[in-house]
Amino acid sequence: MSSMRYAGSRVLVTGAGRGIGRAVAERFAMAGGHVVAADLDPSTVRALAEELQGRGASADPLVLDVSDPDAMTAAGHQLVGGVDVVVANAGIQGFAKASEVAVDAWDRVFAVNARGTLLTLQLAARILNDGGAVVTVASIQAHLPNVLSVDYAASKAAVLSLTRSFAAELAPRGIRVNAVAPGRIDTELSDYASREVGRLTGASPEETLQRRLAANPLGRAGSCAEVAAAVDFLASSEASYITGECLNVCGGDVMMP
Repeated sequence: MSSMRYAGSRVLVTGAGRGIGRAVAERFAMAGGHVVAADLDPSTVRALAEELQGRGASADPLVLDVSDPDAMTAAGHQLVGGVDVVVANAGIQGFAKASEVAVDAWDRVFAVNARGTLLTLQLAARILNDGGAVVTVASIQAHLPNVLSVDYAASKAAVLSLTRSFAAELAPRGIRVNAVAPGRIDTELSDYASREVGRLTGASPEETLQRRLAANPLGRAGSCAEVAAAVDFLASSEASYITGECLNVCGGDVMMP
């Protein structure tokens, strides 16, 4: 891999303030891309942009609510001149038993994960240069629903459906649209998930985590850097004949019954 494979490219990453989004933004920036790091939290993306600039990379922060149609339209005006890669990463997770999930909680998760991905893909269709690439961030829960996080699982299944629909629509312009589906990744969100699942099951967060890792074929959680590498691959010319696909980054979890 060329260390500057994205030199001259402009890359939009949503949910870039922390976790997987931050790792993705760092990877593209350090590979020569000009990264627009978007997040609802202004402090995180401003700090990220300053850090990347201090390392000699090119990055700008963008405060953005992906669930807000007006905000996404305004973002499109700010991104005049075209973008080469869009990574739709922004997402949130709710926790409740399937039979008890509240409608307002369901709507909140779908507003960010499903509507936010729809609006991001619609934005990508407007601003992407022909021959560009989109990578959405789904979850293995789209394949293996979790009864303790039914709204999240369903919203990530919607992300996969949107990915395939946009892949078909944008293919005539040479734009590829693919997804990654992470499993248990070391992030703040995963730590929160362990606490919430423990609350619902009566187990401690550590017991919840160890049970999850014991069921994983590789016996460990993944890293944000490993997911960022998968995103990089799908966005690159090395994946030039891949579109409408989902790359699971989960240590083999999807193989388990």
